[in-house]
Amino acid sequence: MKLLDKYLITSSVFAIFTEDFSFHYIIDLKLFYLILISNFFLISYKYKVTVNKNIIVLFSFFIAHGLFCYLVFQNPIQSLIAQVLGISISSVYFYNLIKIFKVNVLVDEYLKLSFFIAIISIPMFYLGINVFTYNRLNGILSEPAHYAAIMLPATYFFLRKREYLKLGVIVITIFLSKSSVGFIGLFLILIIPLIKIKYFLKYSILVVVIVLTGAFYLSSKWNNKITENESNTVVRRLKQTQESFKATYTGKFKNYTNLSTYAFLSNFFIAQQIFIHKPIGTGLGSYKHEYDKYYEKLSPPKYLIKLKQSKINRTDANSLFLRMIADFGFFGILMIFYFIRRSYNIFRDDKKIFQQSSFFYLFSKLLREGHYFPPEFYFFLIIFIKNTNEDITCS
Repeated sequence: MKLLDKYLITSSVFAIFTEDFSFHYIIDLKLFYLILISNFFLISYKYKVTVNKNIIVLFSFFIAHGLFCYLVFQNPIQSLIAQVLGISISSVYFYNLIKIFKVNVLVDEYLKLSFFIAIISIPMFYLGINVFTYNRLNGILSEPAHYAAIMLPATYFFLRKREYLKLGVIVITIFLSKSSVGFIGLFLILIIPLIKIKYFLKYSILVVVIVLTGAFYLSSKWNNKITENESNTVVRRLKQTQESFKATYTGKFKNYTNLSTYAFLSNFFIAQQIFIHKPIGTGLGSYKHEYDKYYEKLSPPKYLIKLKQSKINRTDANSLFLRMIADFGFFGILMIFYFIRRSYNIFRDDKKIFQQSSFFYLFSKLLREGHYFPPEFYFFLIIFIKNTNEDITCS
């Protein structure tokens, strides 16, 4: 392999882990954008850059829908333009990267980097280097949830390939992240094989033991007194989420509601209000403007108002699912149905390990992280939506 090709592969895959790498020179510059733009020029110089017809159709819809909503709801059009540019550059870049170098080469590089980052994340955590909070691992990523989500495809792949040492290291780091997204992802990785009859007996005992152990552990801690710093983190969040669930339709929160619970449920309430009143959606990039229109219906905990955190995730809805429902309305629901149908077809074919691995990241993305173009998103999405392992750009 030529040196330039090796650089393009390694730098592009490394770029998906660089959300927390930025520096300030006149303006804030993210390493991801610098890699993407410079590599785009290199690829354009050496190879022919193309745009898939499906990408063109999708962007035509985004623009037409966004312009219509702009005229109807009068949200700033700059937000639409920014989102269209960000999504188009990221998606076209990764489409061409995968078309040129093939998915198996790029996924192999992703797996190598995932394992390496997991290895260095453990000493980083215990030495207090770049930790999100004092007791949660996030490695070189900005948040524990982001770390867990980007590691889920590698977890599934190493499990399927029976590379248990690498699997064990990554699973340990996900547990150290203490991310609910990570725990849900690991649970799905255990459960989904049971959907297939031939795997049922092989994995069911292990899953039942894990589920029963988890249930017993939660029940043993459930009645313990809740304190912010000393009580079990998972139990505390589950109990507070349960107690705060009424806020999803009232908008009124208890004063002791924790920040994570409030972030999800408050945005659930806002997205629900937008969908009820504007079922066709409000356009790509409109969420933060619509949020401001419905914010007065919320009654946030007083301590979050004091900390100026009562509008947390105003720009991204805390969840891609919620943001899509708000921005695209019924069209967003159709996109979700496509994802479900595509997932069903992928898991019917045992050979589609790369696509299956991507599912776990994308599912976690729907639950959490509502940005439309984080560094890693289109890397996994384009792998997921195409059909073959060797050349996923074939229709």
